[in-house]
Amino acid sequence: MSKEPLATRLAYLELGESEFALLRELATPLEAHADELVQAFYRHLLSFDVTRNLLRDPATKERLLGKQRVYLISLASTSVGVEREAQLRRIGEVHVEVGLEPQWYLGAYSLYFNLLTPLVMQTYEREPEKATRTLVALQKRLTLDAELAIDAYIERHEAQLAYMADELAREGRQLQADLRDQDETLRETTRRARVAEELASIATLVAGLAHEIGTPMGVIQGHAKLLESKVSDDDARWRLTTIQEQIGRISRIIQTLLNMARPGSKAHRPVALRPLIEQTLSFVSEKLERRAITLHAEFADAPSVAGDAERLQQLFLNLFLNAADAMPDGGDLTVVLAPDPAGVRVEVSDTGIGIAPEDLARIFEPFYTTKDAGQGNGLGLMVSHGIVADHGGAIDVESDVGEGTRFRIVLPTSPPPSATARGN
Repeated sequence: MSKEPLATRLAYLELGESEFALLRELATPLEAHADELVQAFYRHLLSFDVTRNLLRDPATKERLLGKQRVYLISLASTSVGVEREAQLRRIGEVHVEVGLEPQWYLGAYSLYFNLLTPLVMQTYEREPEKATRTLVALQKRLTLDAELAIDAYIERHEAQLAYMADELAREGRQLQADLRDQDETLRETTRRARVAEELASIATLVAGLAHEIGTPMGVIQGHAKLLESKVSDDDARWRLTTIQEQIGRISRIIQTLLNMARPGSKAHRPVALRPLIEQTLSFVSEKLERRAITLHAEFADAPSVAGDAERLQQLFLNLFLNAADAMPDGGDLTVVLAPDPAGVRVEVSDTGIGIAPEDLARIFEPFYTTKDAGQGNGLGLMVSHGIVADHGGAIDVESDVGEGTRFRIVLPTSPPPSATARGN
């Protein structure tokens, strides 16, 4: 019987460097718990007559337990070359020699997975997504080992080839189904984590909103009462202007909250960033001119990104307005659009007042602002950060006090899994 090349098996199982990296991290917990795992494996074998009879000889028992310990620890190794393949095939040959049918050692790989699952969940109890990815990698590794071992068995049993092919196909289908289930679990874990983050952000917003609304509402109420006894037209007009300003402040805060809290039900579609950025810049052109700010647009050919055009425009508008506010006495605003290895890169740089180091780490926090009272509510950059995250991108910032600030955004050209799911 011809054997599939090892590289083909690895490609078919999608067992690559990212999976091996996860398995390498299991080296320490595997070493620490190897003996108890082997003992649990041994106790399970004693439950069946066939395997119990094989373990009557003390020397056979010790040899088996020693090999099981070595094997469990080797799961954290990235060595899957010719030597490793030969060792695994030898396992299948040994089972033929002692008379064990395939279901026993195929069952052993399933038992390994069952024994290791609690260990992985305990190791990454605070990282459910990583635990899921590690379990998927572990199952792929066990599947590879099982395939290599069973090859040797099939070669020794030419007469039973049809039976073994059926068995292998059934086990393969089950393993693939398990992998699909694990992948679905991973997606669900990621979705739940995102929902938890959004809920936490909304809770923070609500707490801050209660404080933000209190002051303007008090002002509105006080002036409204005073207007009842005032008859001076100029005075009444001034108080009405004050009321309108406070109402506007409340409206802006509430609108921002609604933008953050609304469910992401829109599908991500291809968005050409150049015309979107040019249109957004036209919205602020009057403000830039009024403040003597010179615009430098450096646009290279870049692919479309997968996203929500309305929210992306909100992202860029927030950054352009912040840049303008940072240059009250004029300056230069530079907007760069260029392709990037991770998708598309947009940079927004100003020559304004800059951000102090102690403030830089907090600019994406809700209600944190360095602007004067009444000039900002501290939500714009938090909203921008959320929009970039929802598009599967990344945003970072560099700033020097007195020299300016640069925001760098990288957006992927394909939608994140959660956005794909919403669009179907």
